[in-house]
Amino acid sequence: MQGMIISNPKLEFLRPVLERWFDCIDRYNAVRGDNDTPYWHDENANLGLLSAAAWMAEMVTLAQTSTRKQIEEGERNGRADLFIASSEERAYLQATQRWPRVNSLNLTQALADITSDAKRISYASDLKLGCLFVAPQKAQHSATPEELQDMVDDLQKEHTCAVAWYFPYAYRKLRNEAGNYHPGIAVLLKEARG
Repeated sequence: MQGMIISNPKLEFLRPVLERWFDCIDRYNAVRGDNDTPYWHDENANLGLLSAAAWMAEMVTLAQTSTRKQIEEGERNGRADLFIASSEERAYLQATQRWPRVNSLNLTQALADITSDAKRISYASDLKLGCLFVAPQKAQHSATPEELQDMVDDLQKEHTCAVAWYFPYAYRKLRNEAGNYHPGIAVLLKEARG
């Protein structure tokens, strides 16, 4: 189960990146086998996959790129988690990751927080995005198809500019060392205005 919705035209240039993001997850799983998957890790690992997808889409990226950071007292040197650009468009991303329960995503505050953080990076004229990776988990047994569909429905209800999800069938029954099942991952992107 995979899909994406881009509701903000400013983010349309990221469509090929998100499409290739699915491919990067598959490639990682093919190389690493059934005992590991990239979305078990943190936002840095997942930003790495997003960065690889951007390069596959003929774009460029820089992780931890230097930028100006807007603060109450003015501005200072800062960093954006990821800079992504085509020859015509660019965006600065500030990212985090959450591992909520399958039946209780509750992402509104986490998305608001990372979008607020993104407001402070770079200049007002730049496209700045809050980027929330979500790797739902379930203890004891894997998510049912109905639970997966409910999660996708919940993801689509969040106030985002773009959302992409990937719950690969072959990896839905994988569990980590703690015994939790992580059926896949989603990424939510929201423009930080102001």
